[in-house]
Amino acid sequence: MATLQVRRRALPAALVLLGLALGLWGIRWGLPGPERLARVLPPGLDGPAFHQALADSWSALHRGLGENLMVNPKSFGSFTGVVEVPAGWKTPPPELLNSYRSFYVRSEHEDEQSILLALSRMKPLQLQFNPHLFTYGAFHIYSVGAAIAAGAVLGQVAVKGSLLHYLAHPADMASMYLAGRLLSVAAFVGCALMLLRLGRRWSGGDEAGAFAAAIFLMTPAAVVQAHVLKTHTFWAFFALWTVDRCAVVLARGALKDYAAAGAVAGLATASFLGAWPACLVVGAAGALRLAGLHEPGGTPRPPAPELKGLVLSGVCAGGAFLLVSPYWVTGFGEAMAEMKVLSGFSAMNPSHIWLFATNALRRSVTDPVLTLMFGGAALALLKGRRDPVLLLCAIAFLLALASTATVGGVIATRQARYFIGWIGVGSFLAGHVLQELRALKGAPGRLGTLTAVIVLAGLASQGFSYAYNFHLGAGARSNHVLSGDWIEKNIPEGSEIGLLRYPQPSNSPFFRYDRYRLKFIEPGLAASLPPEKLPRWLALTVPDYDDRPALAPILGRYERRAVFPRAKLFPWVELDPSSTTANPLVEIYALKEAA
Repeated sequence: MATLQVRRRALPAALVLLGLALGLWGIRWGLPGPERLARVLPPGLDGPAFHQALADSWSALHRGLGENLMVNPKSFGSFTGVVEVPAGWKTPPPELLNSYRSFYVRSEHEDEQSILLALSRMKPLQLQFNPHLFTYGAFHIYSVGAAIAAGAVLGQVAVKGSLLHYLAHPADMASMYLAGRLLSVAAFVGCALMLLRLGRRWSGGDEAGAFAAAIFLMTPAAVVQAHVLKTHTFWAFFALWTVDRCAVVLARGALKDYAAAGAVAGLATASFLGAWPACLVVGAAGALRLAGLHEPGGTPRPPAPELKGLVLSGVCAGGAFLLVSPYWVTGFGEAMAEMKVLSGFSAMNPSHIWLFATNALRRSVTDPVLTLMFGGAALALLKGRRDPVLLLCAIAFLLALASTATVGGVIATRQARYFIGWIGVGSFLAGHVLQELRALKGAPGRLGTLTAVIVLAGLASQGFSYAYNFHLGAGARSNHVLSGDWIEKNIPEGSEIGLLRYPQPSNSPFFRYDRYRLKFIEPGLAASLPPEKLPRWLALTVPDYDDRPALAPILGRYERRAVFPRAKLFPWVELDPSSTTANPLVEIYALKEAA
């Protein structure tokens, strides 16, 4: 018994260590710093005069774009047609100013800067906390601000009011990204502990919760989001906490339980609008009580108390949301303008549920785990009132899956970020199946143990492979660096190199852009270029999007001279190309006629 108690106490620590190992390995990937600048800047350019030019162009750019970038169509544009930049310049041409500034202040994830930009728009001394960004959720943005402030108090983060400081000290900008990423890691670990709590409180022991936590921590989609300054592990924690609060609603059904569940669901939605299915989970808990499915042998409840609870939960959800997002009231017009823009990226198509499950979700959690998730949902439906919390989890998972009918682009693996919290719920369902299999007597139980070992080992190889590529992305073995070195060693100076986007830390090899004639080609136009207009060399980077299909009509005219794939920590693990921007695939082509 004493041994069991020691193991029980050690389990949270073991999960924390596993989460930190996966989350912190490569946490500094793709951050600004002098080493990166040295690979792309001509000698002597990095100085106060250039910094001032970059700061001035930044101010002019954002005066034109306005406070809310989401509502300005120009924010989503880059260039059209074909833009050519000669080699050998001494002062960067206007076409490259934004690119060079990005190497000073941006990470290798194109969205991370949005959070820091939102924080920079606030004026705390004037009590102005509107970040002019409604998509990501104020609760997360404010929490990132708190993490940065804590880092500043500890002397680890430099908070300055001038862009010029960060242009002169890019490592200080890196410290702000790092503080936000550490919040993502903390939420990542918190999700695992919440899953363990669910198992301990509602599944009759540690095993289901421990399996669920381990599955979540090693799931590729969760590992990816733990390395990024974005909201997705953060809202996932509050979604799982909502499930825990709803389990209390099932058990007791007091008004205060409904209020707590609603408030936590409101905080999840205030962290990310896409977390709105958390509110449905509270409704599902009330419906289960009304139907008498809230406990073994339960009978339908009188409707009045449950309806009062549901109304109260809705009020508390709205109150919690507005408490941390008051500008939804004070800036309602701006919020609606942003929502109108976002509606262009959404969809309403029931077929997306199937497409998401069989593409983005399957590749994000692996086939064996997805099978266990759906097996757990089926088991929960069969058990019914004999395990009401498991039934609630199955309903939550299926409701959230149904909500993907409103999401666009569901085939791309990166879209799993909108489902991270529900992947946690699915992990709980999967963990319950493994617990049930291991509980079988004799040979079936031993087979269940073997199944658990195989599933977890396979998932570990996936999760650590993703973390390994973040690790490589943090240093000189990054594909950005290796491909840039290859270009400078193998392509003569003055040669013409084609790129489909203006260089950014996420989408280009790191090389001296002043040494080459650069031809920027709009991706949709590239395939229609006549042969004489094709660049002699072509450098293609595949972060979490892939431009190569658009080039299929002309790639036959090229031969691939070099390829820098994402690294394999294990021979059988292939990283999905649309899952992350870290350490991306880079391919370099030469025209056959000119080879």
